[in-house]
Amino acid sequence: MSSEYSNDIKCKEIEPVYFSENNRVEWRLPPNKLYTNTMTVMNLGVTKSTNLSVLNKLVGVYGTIDRISLMDGNVELQSLTRANEWLGIKQHLHSNRYNENLGSNYVGNRKGVRIGLRDVTSAQVPLTNAPEVATVKRAGGNGRKIIEGGERDQTGLIAATSNGTFKGQLDISECLSFVQSIPYIDTSVFKNLKLVIEFNVSMNNVVRNVQNTGVLAQLRPYLVVEEIVAPDILAGSLGKTPPAISYSVIESDVFTVPAFSALNNNLPNTNVKNPVQDLTFHISSFNNKRVNRLIVATRCFTDGIAQQNNADVANGVYNSYAMLRQKNQVRLNGRNVFARNGVERDMQRLALMADVWGGSAGIAPFYAGLASKAGSTVTGVGVGNPRQDILQQGNEVIGTQDYFGCTLAGAKVEDLQFDYGRTGTANDNGGAQTTASKYNAALSLHVFAEVKKAVVFGKSGQYNVVYQ
Repeated sequence: MSSEYSNDIKCKEIEPVYFSENNRVEWRLPPNKLYTNTMTVMNLGVTKSTNLSVLNKLVGVYGTIDRISLMDGNVELQSLTRANEWLGIKQHLHSNRYNENLGSNYVGNRKGVRIGLRDVTSAQVPLTNAPEVATVKRAGGNGRKIIEGGERDQTGLIAATSNGTFKGQLDISECLSFVQSIPYIDTSVFKNLKLVIEFNVSMNNVVRNVQNTGVLAQLRPYLVVEEIVAPDILAGSLGKTPPAISYSVIESDVFTVPAFSALNNNLPNTNVKNPVQDLTFHISSFNNKRVNRLIVATRCFTDGIAQQNNADVANGVYNSYAMLRQKNQVRLNGRNVFARNGVERDMQRLALMADVWGGSAGIAPFYAGLASKAGSTVTGVGVGNPRQDILQQGNEVIGTQDYFGCTLAGAKVEDLQFDYGRTGTANDNGGAQTTASKYNAALSLHVFAEVKKAVVFGKSGQYNVVYQ
């Protein structure tokens, strides 16, 4: 191929052969064609009949995508369930440069952190656009500068019309690594290739501020592909049986951690200040499969708690909360992956995530772990918020994107166990808030793992999709 800017490639828009609003969309690629592995779904978004709002701060337009599949007729090449959750994790794992410059514009979210210096004596607040309180001096004292960081301050607007609402796009390789594992897509080999997206368009999944009035409607998306039309490339590649294709798929499992109140009434009280919860889960979804990296997100089991009575709390149902004295251990085929009791401290968990999954898009330490109650910074002014002073919305985001991640290094799983522990805690404001606290509430642990898969071809061009 001489150049991507030559006539060797033609960019084409493919309209869906089937579209059911808020339910399902399907595209079919014409047979006997050669395509690059760049496939993009465009015009992703929703409209809202009343009460204009904005998209979820983490997943943006991806909040509507429940499942995405690449099929050859009835043969599944790859699929991803809980796609909105996985795409939310991917936004957190992307580099800050990507999220700030590209990702937020594709997705309509608020990922991306800006760091800058600010004079504490000045009334100008460049990141928050809020007035300075003259009687409260920021950390550093008069005449000194502090480092201030804040999330990107714009997000996608949901409007009543398709012209006014935010529209995003999805690179298929974000969900389906199969398309990146081959140099081109040959529809004379995969003769009935189709891409299917199933939607789950709900307020909790999509909208940042939960407003139960109005109706959400999914826009009609279209698919953009690059067709290879160079005669010499077609003559040498079209219809040729490729070697075996190896790739990783994301598979998942979910487990429930019961609330402390459901465990023999051991909610924090005068007799038991900090009850301990230790649970072991057998993860059978990955049996007889080779697993590389895995990641565990901790979701609040009840949407009302996750949204704090419909208030805008960080990333809503996509939050992954740090728990008090959280402990994690993985046991693979009868052996512990980590020494002693496993990963028991917040910074151990953060360091492991950075080692295995790479850097995060935020100011990582502020998104992971717990933080003690902020004390007063100025005498006579009241309780100060030093985290808010240094990190825009600091008190809101701390501990809301806290994941556990590790690698099994491609080992074949015969028996996989996950040990999860946490400690309950009482709230200073009384029993009702203690019961509602996320630290005591029922949780769901969402486990995502990279599983090895392959397409193996026979002599006649037939193939099988197998786990490696």
